[in-house]
This record gives sequence, C-alpha cells and structure tokens, in this order.
Amino acid sequence: MMLRRTGIFLALLLMTGTACLNRRSDKPDIFLIIIDTLRADHLGCYGYNRDTSPVLDSLAASGTVFTRAQAQAPWTLPACASIWTGLTARSHQAGRRDGVIFGLSDELATIGTVAGEQGYITLGFINAYILSGCIGFGNGFGHYSCAMIGHGRAAMTIDEVMEWFYENRGNPNPKLTVIHLFDVHAPYDPPGGFDTLFCNQGVQGITEWQVDSVSGALITEDRDHLVDMYDGEIAWVDFQLGRLFADLRESGVAENAYIIVTSDHGEEFLDHGLISHGHSLYQELLHVPLIVSGPGIPAGVRDSVPCGQIDILPTIAGFAGAPVPEGVEGADLFSVLPSQRALPSSGVIRGHFQPGMDADYEQICAVMSWPYKAISNFATMQEALYDLATDPGELAPMEMDSALQGELEYYWAAPPMATAPVVFDDALEDNLQDLGYIR
Repeated sequence: MMLRRTGIFLALLLMTGTACLNRRSDKPDIFLIIIDTLRADHLGCYGYNRDTSPVLDSLAASGTVFTRAQAQAPWTLPACASIWTGLTARSHQAGRRDGVIFGLSDELATIGTVAGEQGYITLGFINAYILSGCIGFGNGFGHYSCAMIGHGRAAMTIDEVMEWFYENRGNPNPKLTVIHLFDVHAPYDPPGGFDTLFCNQGVQGITEWQVDSVSGALITEDRDHLVDMYDGEIAWVDFQLGRLFADLRESGVAENAYIIVTSDHGEEFLDHGLISHGHSLYQELLHVPLIVSGPGIPAGVRDSVPCGQIDILPTIAGFAGAPVPEGVEGADLFSVLPSQRALPSSGVIRGHFQPGMDADYEQICAVMSWPYKAISNFATMQEALYDLATDPGELAPMEMDSALQGELEYYWAAPPMATAPVVFDDALEDNLQDLGYIR
C-alpha cells in the first residue's frame, strides 16, 4: 500500500513538474539590446538620410518605434541603472559625484531579479566595465559576462550569445538576455568594409577628436570624418544584429520572443559646441532609440507618446507576467501612457572631454514634457526652456515655464530610493580615464 501511495505521489509530482516546465516554456524569451552611444537620429527608422541601419529598420517595421524616448542620464552608468531598475538617476543614485563613483544598490529590484522570480534564466553579455558585477549590475543574473574593454567586440559578443543558445537549446525555461554592445562609442574605428560606407578614404588613422595639448581647444576640422566613422560603426553593429536575428529565426526562438532595442545615451558632434557625451542634457545626448518587436506588438507603428528608460523594466515585467516592483517610476510601454508626462534626466559627469567643467555641472537637471523641455542648474541658477516641436536643436531658449520649474524642483528635492554604495576600484578609475569620462 505504501509503495502504491509513493508511486502515485511520484507520478503526481512528475506531472506537476512537467506542467510547471510547460508553463515556463510558454513564457516568451526576452532580448534587451543596448547599443552604447547611439543617437536616435542616426537610424533610418528615425529619419536619418543614410542607410546605417537596415536590420534595425526592418525590426522597426515589424514592431513599434517609440519616437520620443528619453534617456534618464547622459552617460552609461546612471543611464543603464535607470534601465536596470525603472528608477530615475536621482532615485537610484548610481553615477559619479564629487569625484566618487557610486554603484547600483543591491536593495533595488532589477530586470534580472524581476525576470528571475518568474523562472527566467537571466543572461548578461556586457561590454563596459562600468556595468560589471562589482558595480552591482550583475544582481539577479545567473550568467553575467563583462568585458573590461568592450570596443570592437560586437561580433564576438553575438557569437557568445548564439553559442550559449546553441549549447542550451534543450532548456525549456524562458530566458531574459541582455546584450550591451560598445562599438559605436569612440574611438570610431569601424572594421574594413564598414569604414568606407560613408567615406571613400576610410579611417585614415583618425578615430577620435583631436585636442590641443596646450590650450585644450578642439581641432574641429575632422568633424565630418568622425561622423562618417560613427555611422560606419552603427552599420557594423547593425550587421552583427542581423546575424543574431537570423539565428533566432532559424532556431525557432524568434517565434515566441520579444526584442527591445535601445541606447544608454547619444553623442554630441559640436551640436552645442562640444563633443562626446556626459556633459550636458541636450537632446543629442538624451533622445535615444526605443524599438520593440514580438508577439502581439503592433507592426509598423510609430508611437509618439513620451517615454523613457524607466519604462523598460515595467515593460519587461509585463512580458514576463511579473508584478512591477514597488516604487518603480516607469510604466509598461503597452499600457495606457499619459500623453503629458514630466520625464526627468540628470547625472551629468564633469570633465568628460570638456576642460574647465567643475562641480556646478553635476547639479544640472532637465524635464521633458512634450513639446517643452526645461533645463536648470541648481548650483548657478541658470535655466532655459525649449520648444522641441519648433526648436528641436535647442538653440532658442525661452523664459522658464512655472509648471516645469516646479517639476524640476520636485525632481531635484525627491529623496533617493536606496543608498548607492561607494565603489573603490582602481581598475574602474583607470577604465573611466581611458574612456575619457574623467581627466
């Protein structure tokens, strides 16, 4: 009798386990692809006049393009912390202030922990040391690889992703896969064949801005060439993503998978007289691409609702069937988003390729409530308002609007959601210097 009961129990247990596996396998795979330093306006699906992105343009045609997506910070560490947590830069506090680097607090839920709690295998293939596990970004990930030097690794990283999926092709659990590609970031040095797409002469050994060693002044004659090389890097990364998407289709993974493509921030090419990123909150640094494709996602839609990086975690939670963690400031992109939202940005890092910047720059914040964008420096009390519909280049400042001034003050005064840990890491400091983030 006991043997029979045991047999029945085991049979029920096996049936229950099988049912759980089946339920988990019904959940979609989710791919979040972050292309570092990618301006939205340099993609075809965002109206660019060069053919830099045929693969991403095709993905956009099969899904939804969010045309007014806003970064929450102008450089990688705080911007990606907003992607990871659904929190603004003032709330998660990750970044660099007063010469101190602050990491991502393990008190906060992340895209990894949210998906993991739903039975997802969580994978990170990352190409920037400032997103490494020691900074807190590996929290919630079962597999998290991070290259200290990420430039030029797009092909290798895509190979690593495809290899992982091939070796684990029998695993029924759903996967959240985060892929961070660094190649578009300076130095702009696309490989052969891509270096001549937009410039017949190729790289010519000029891959970065040249700065006078005495005065610190920029030598600007190379701007057009550097834009050509930057666009070549975009085309190179786009090509590599084409390999990945083809592999996902051939393996059948794409049939039940969501793909989200975005960037951490943009890049300045003298739009406001400066270069690179991290130093301001103008749209060339904050307007990022956001493309979503997958089962049930409306195809060929261009959604102009204002949104931000804070909306990515809630959207992933929606795909995974997970509750949104308490305190998250974003919303599911496919819920009913309000047409008027005050989307804040901050986290300027002083000194990033810009001589003469001081601590005052760290107190700049911005709020975008379409079509208006307000920027304020709470150290110097300088402020400006722009109408992005009529002045997309933010060249004609207007008198500050009292409602947006109130939004700026509310954002700046809001208490943090967690205590960001101080990061003591000599290798990280060296890495930030190599990347030009600190001088």
